[in-house]
Amino acid sequence: MKVLHITNNFPTKQYPVFGIFVKEQIDSLSNLGVSNEVYFINGREFGLKAYWSSIKKLRKKLKSSDYNILHCHHSFSALILFLTFRFFKFKKIVSYQNPPEKEGGFFLLKLVNFFFNVIIVKNMSETNNTKVKYLPNGVNTDFFKSQDVKKSLRELKLDANKKYILFMDSYKRRTQKRVDRFDEVINILQKNGNPYNIEPLVLTNTDRSLIPSYMSVSSLHLLTSDFEGSPNSVKECLACNTPIVSCPVGNVDDLIGDVAGCYVSESFEPEELARLVLKCLEKESFNGRDKLLSKKLDINSVALNLEAIYKSMI
Repeated sequence: MKVLHITNNFPTKQYPVFGIFVKEQIDSLSNLGVSNEVYFINGREFGLKAYWSSIKKLRKKLKSSDYNILHCHHSFSALILFLTFRFFKFKKIVSYQNPPEKEGGFFLLKLVNFFFNVIIVKNMSETNNTKVKYLPNGVNTDFFKSQDVKKSLRELKLDANKKYILFMDSYKRRTQKRVDRFDEVINILQKNGNPYNIEPLVLTNTDRSLIPSYMSVSSLHLLTSDFEGSPNSVKECLACNTPIVSCPVGNVDDLIGDVAGCYVSESFEPEELARLVLKCLEKESFNGRDKLLSKKLDINSVALNLEAIYKSMI
């Protein structure tokens, strides 16, 4: 089976964690024997020019190719494929990374629905037609696992007497992540003497090798986004046994709604999130890793599911 992955999300030297979940998913498919090739549209560093120049290059690549499947990661990658006008003979699949209305809108979704064989979404509520499959990204549970807390605190030069509240953004301060809402929650928590000795821990484009350590020393991960698909940071924290408090976005309720010690707010109000953070801090033990594995959200299980989808297409 030969698959061409067309993506505008992929790690680069400047942004080594940008689109890392796409790379890891492709690597996990390679481990199953799938033959993969990547066509990367580097819009992150080169803007619209990268998208326009990729149309001609991709058209040439597809002219005499023998790919069994074209897999577009992100709807904008699908749009570029449309503009080549060379996609008709191929089986096609697209993976949305955000809710469709936030990723190109409903008109593009209609085009995708008409021309593509399979549409992957990250939120189960969006599976309203036979082409749509619910398949969140998997987590590399060999990499994301609990680290020795005392050792990690020393290595990261953090204070063992503080309770760190984790905020994460992969490569820049994206507006949708709402660090301003996170800051407001922290401000509420630090008032009245700050009895829990709470300290924010904000990570942006952090060395990936350090992420499991940062998660392990955090008392909890606070997700304050306006919208999400299936937030990778939530699944990674579960793998590291770090509890989560989250706004009601994406598929977080499916991920942590039944996980003791994790909480999904009913609103986006900082006051409610602050109350849930305090409730979370009262818990003395937490085991999210077993829940993650029981939901088959490890990267190998997801790769097997994706391979099965590919096989059903051809």
